Amino acid sequence: MIKNRLRRMVKPVKKHLIKKAIANKYYLENEYLVYEIKLINFWLSPKSMRAKFIHGDIELNLFVDNNGTLLFVRVPVHELRSINEVAYIELTIDNKLVWITKSTRWDNFCESILIEKKYITTNIYKSIIIANHFKELTFIPEKVRVTVPTTKYNSLVLSLQDSDVFTDLDSLEVYAFNHDKFIILNGIRDAASADIVITEFSPLLIGLWRLFFKINDAFYPLEIVNDYHRSFDTYNHEVSLLTKGDCFYLHAEPHLFLHGSIAINMFEDEQLQLAIKSYDKRADTNFELILDELATSDVKNYPLTKTMDSLITKIALNDLCTTFFSKQFFIVDDSAEPKKYQFDLQKHHLSSALTTYKITCDSQVITLKFYKQKDHSLGLKVTKPVIRRMIVGINDFKIKGFVLLLNRFIQCQAFLLLEERDSGASIKVPIHNRFSVDLMKLDLVQLKSKDKTIIDFYIVVENSESQVIRKEKIAYRHADYKKDTYYEYQMIEDADQNEHHFLLTTTPFDNLKIESFTILNDIQLPLNVKKDDNVWLIGERYNTAQDNGIVFFNWLRENTSVEAYYVIEENNADFELIRDNPYVVAFGTQKHFNVSLKAKVLLGTHDLENILPYKAAGGFFGYEETYKVFLQHGVLGRKNVEYHKKYYDLPFDLFIVSSEAEKSDIVVGEMGYDKEDVVVTGLARFDQLVTSVAPKDILLMPTWRDWINTDARFLESDYYTAYSKLIKNKKLLQLLDDYEVNLNFYPHYRAQDYFVHESEYLHDRIKFIPFGSETVQNLLLRHALLLTDYSSVSFDFSLLKKPVIYFHFDVDRFFRRGILRPIEETFIGGIATTGDEMVELIRERIKHQLSNYDYDISGIIKYDDLSNCERIYRHVQKLFIHGQKE
Repeated sequence: MIKNRLRRMVKPVKKHLIKKAIANKYYLENEYLVYEIKLINFWLSPKSMRAKFIHGDIELNLFVDNNGTLLFVRVPVHELRSINEVAYIELTIDNKLVWITKSTRWDNFCESILIEKKYITTNIYKSIIIANHFKELTFIPEKVRVTVPTTKYNSLVLSLQDSDVFTDLDSLEVYAFNHDKFIILNGIRDAASADIVITEFSPLLIGLWRLFFKINDAFYPLEIVNDYHRSFDTYNHEVSLLTKGDCFYLHAEPHLFLHGSIAINMFEDEQLQLAIKSYDKRADTNFELILDELATSDVKNYPLTKTMDSLITKIALNDLCTTFFSKQFFIVDDSAEPKKYQFDLQKHHLSSALTTYKITCDSQVITLKFYKQKDHSLGLKVTKPVIRRMIVGINDFKIKGFVLLLNRFIQCQAFLLLEERDSGASIKVPIHNRFSVDLMKLDLVQLKSKDKTIIDFYIVVENSESQVIRKEKIAYRHADYKKDTYYEYQMIEDADQNEHHFLLTTTPFDNLKIESFTILNDIQLPLNVKKDDNVWLIGERYNTAQDNGIVFFNWLRENTSVEAYYVIEENNADFELIRDNPYVVAFGTQKHFNVSLKAKVLLGTHDLENILPYKAAGGFFGYEETYKVFLQHGVLGRKNVEYHKKYYDLPFDLFIVSSEAEKSDIVVGEMGYDKEDVVVTGLARFDQLVTSVAPKDILLMPTWRDWINTDARFLESDYYTAYSKLIKNKKLLQLLDDYEVNLNFYPHYRAQDYFVHESEYLHDRIKFIPFGSETVQNLLLRHALLLTDYSSVSFDFSLLKKPVIYFHFDVDRFFRRGILRPIEETFIGGIATTGDEMVELIRERIKHQLSNYDYDISGIIKYDDLSNCERIYRHVQKLFIHGQKE
């Protein structure tokens, strides 16, 4: 509580102390691309300001002009012509490198910059990132002149002035590009006049959109040659026709409802009334209030009743608390030209209204808060009651803790829940505000479904019908997260004299858990076993043999005299494929213990817990005497991972990476390893990336989303919606039919059960691939084009010199906890944010015979020589030469 008060006190102070450089917008001015940057909290005028343009080996000092707190950084246009992929602008003030962020209105005011045949876009991530964003598309600088003979509701007519220049007008399509995405504006050709009539504007978002014609797979910018001071309405927006220079733009803004104050009242019939003072006096027009669930796109409509000067409606409280996502309100009319209006809240509009309510929903007290959003629209936050909970002490395997504010739950009981991760089996202990639980009195042994496992702690609140209302993990106040240590340790011998070892540890988020391993009664543990330099134990996850581990193991067996062993759990598909190899060890067996006790070198693609039958920590069977090698399971640079050196008492002795940038910027710079502990070798599995047969088909292989943890959340998610719509997209299906190409869909293993039910209804060109029916490496080899979102298998595909298209429909949320390197650096290929963009990029690759993009990946993967295993082996050997590392 004291910490929370301090945070609330410090927050407003920090707001006025932290110096910020915020990029507002950019635009072309004469022969310069100009960036406008606002300085905040620079109380003393800076003595020096420098901006540096960095493109490959080229560094250029830029002209910086300032007008008070506004900076203007100018990049010569001729420098932009040389950008093939990406360049950067770094800002230094008073000899200190300043991180740049972007303003909330950045996306709305950015112009499209076409330099010769390059579409130049800008993103902000610590520095200004300038990218040749749509490199895979063909842009023609020659402008197409059009006039706009007429505009009307939901209709824009474009008349070509140079129609004789183009011989195939039937293939013409209208595209709108903003600074990082594009949409297709479906148009109809008027047979008599050759005009294009656009009537579909629903994909348009707020902001600036530059118009292009797509003709014969090339994009031509439009130039408007008549009076352009026009605007027209669509259902969602007021759209203005603009020219900047000689470029033709659409500028979309929301319709704003003319309203005054808003009154909000609660009624005893479990309804909430909104009364909106309206200045819209159209007597013949009716209105509805729309409640929009922003995360799920679920929409509810409520009729608005007119009074003398207000519009009034009632909303059932249950409608507001079905989900805990943010909500937004709109108003629509039923006129002949219907429009969707956004509220335009000013400070006084809600000043006299009670905006916060407490209601009982699903046996808990929910908070409803109406508020003004950043864009002045009316929003609603629905907040679950906070459960204050904490483990405050651990002693002799007894835990003490508290769970407070349970009075916000109606006729409910709280429990401490211990749940095994693999099986979901659990033990419930009733608790109250302050609790103490002796874990040794619980039947922890019966909770285990496998010899080595993890048991998580939760606080669970159940209603009077034993339905779970809330389930939250519980943290340990004195947590000091390390993967290879523990707080307390106990051993229990069961009736069969099997030893069950239990260790209290925490997760990276300080949540308490129990790690357990078993030594069965028939396991003989030899005494005084010395580590053997020639015995190496290798593995991946407990139950896989598809990654760098199995590839490196096979290479060692075939090319060296190392006594290498591979460990994997029995009873899974991968084990069956390699079980006859005498050097494959079943997890937890006598042989596994024998090898683990002797092995001097431990090599894993994940944490070494996955390859040892006991706890990977000092004091357990000579673990501290081993060399620990991290083979990795991908190329780092995207999502944050928890392999930092600070998370280990005994960190990896050797950390394998694929490039100098991955080594210096991420593993050394971000993760804290010494440079001599990190070696650039490339990943072992890269040695097997050899295609023997020319592939033809397309592989769709998305990764998972860590915020999806229930069936309901999956089915409501943008993730499910995006991929479900993509595999049913009519334009995509027609494209696959036209070119006789199949799209093979391999969902993440956690999503397989959901999509398998749709597989029998899919188009003949869409094939569902069950999990485990084929190795990932084989899937990569036998496909010509990869569609993914954020998966690191894209690096393997790029190394095969085959194209990748990324579906970034939820990029901000996926990287909400940060990204290790800018998107432009590691996502090599086409990037789409909508289904239409995906189809267009797929079409473009198919028309180019599924050839690869012209990208240089040497900054991500240094070696392309099938000698990665050999390099890894040489560096591991150096560990034995006087402890030499490189």
